[in-house]
Amino acid sequence: MSKLHKALLTASVALLGLNGCGGADLPEAETASTRQGVEVATAIPLPIPACSLLPDTDGDAVCDAVETLLGTNPNNPDTDGDRLNDYAESFGFGGGLDLTALGANARRKDIFIEADYYPNQQPTQAMLNRVINAFANAPVTNPDGSTGITLHIVVDQQIAAADADQDLNPVWTDFDVIKGKYFAALRAPYFHYMLFANRYAGGNSSGISRGIPAHDFVVTLGFIAATELQLAGTVMHELGHNIGLRHGGNDDSNYKPNYLSIMNYEYQFYGFGIGGLNNVLDYSRVRVAAFNEASVNEASAFAPVAPTTEADLAKISGLRFNNAQVVGNASVNLDFNANGSIQAASYALDFNRSGAANNVFPASQHDWLALAYDGGGQIGFATPGITQDLGREELFLVAPEKMEPCLTVDAR
Repeated sequence: MSKLHKALLTASVALLGLNGCGGADLPEAETASTRQGVEVATAIPLPIPACSLLPDTDGDAVCDAVETLLGTNPNNPDTDGDRLNDYAESFGFGGGLDLTALGANARRKDIFIEADYYPNQQPTQAMLNRVINAFANAPVTNPDGSTGITLHIVVDQQIAAADADQDLNPVWTDFDVIKGKYFAALRAPYFHYMLFANRYAGGNSSGISRGIPAHDFVVTLGFIAATELQLAGTVMHELGHNIGLRHGGNDDSNYKPNYLSIMNYEYQFYGFGIGGLNNVLDYSRVRVAAFNEASVNEASAFAPVAPTTEADLAKISGLRFNNAQVVGNASVNLDFNANGSIQAASYALDFNRSGAANNVFPASQHDWLALAYDGGGQIGFATPGITQDLGREELFLVAPEKMEPCLTVDAR
């Protein structure tokens, strides 16, 4: 049983003594199970003993008095905005799954992923840590005063050789056969499902998300000897689609030069230089002004859009254009054409491989502040207090059938 869970049980006992509401027995401590990595728990029954007959303004099954003790918002069933209900993140959830035992925090954003893998494709912890650390360092504030997002990647089990379809084709039809056998259904309302596979649709795509935002994604680099950085970048790229990001952030404009994000194909396998560190995986943490291919100025590089400043842009290096890393930073003296010198005169350059150097790219977004945590409407609905009003007209920004294959890789 987690320390948080124990503390909450103690708080419930204290409240019982204060409000005189019954004498329900406390549940037994949960016991661990290795089956599919699921934490087994009795969980605190509904209604929570301390909450019997007490007001519950937001209807999340945690009464206002207990929410005051927890520091959660009694007027919001999802205090931290991660689409995971305050009850599930504070007290676990019955039926065999305990999010608190897995580290959930109702006052700090959490994302949960189950990862299964084909034979010889088990992800290393070092590779996963690159992505986990990127989320931990995210410029996202939380109700508990912390910064960052806690990414929980539960590496679950190897797909049996007989089930490891070497070409998922059609991708989601074949994927669902594996998911139906290996993914624990009780996790579905809270977890994304990631599969490390060989390839899909007969091509050399690095992966694909089941829509934007979405519940499922595959990383299909099994057909090459991918490096740790390439795998980590692809995991973060496809997860980015799962949480609402497109190839241009809020549009589908790939190779958008002013979009400094792992979602831009230029950076999926490489990352950025940030704060003196190289190959840092990151979504866009800056807003960059509109950029005209017909008027490239190397001396002034990009222009910030408030609240982003020139100082913010100056921290970002390792920039790439037309498949080449260039010298300079995003604020000044950026060698866009990689010719080894900073040109004083403006010139035209085709960044997005369109065949013409006359495209104008709109201002880029701050990705970390634009994430969608609902998994295309599949995450957050199983517990009380979460409504289906997602604040947008459609569940998907890009429907699953409209998704194009992500970055194609040379099989050599």
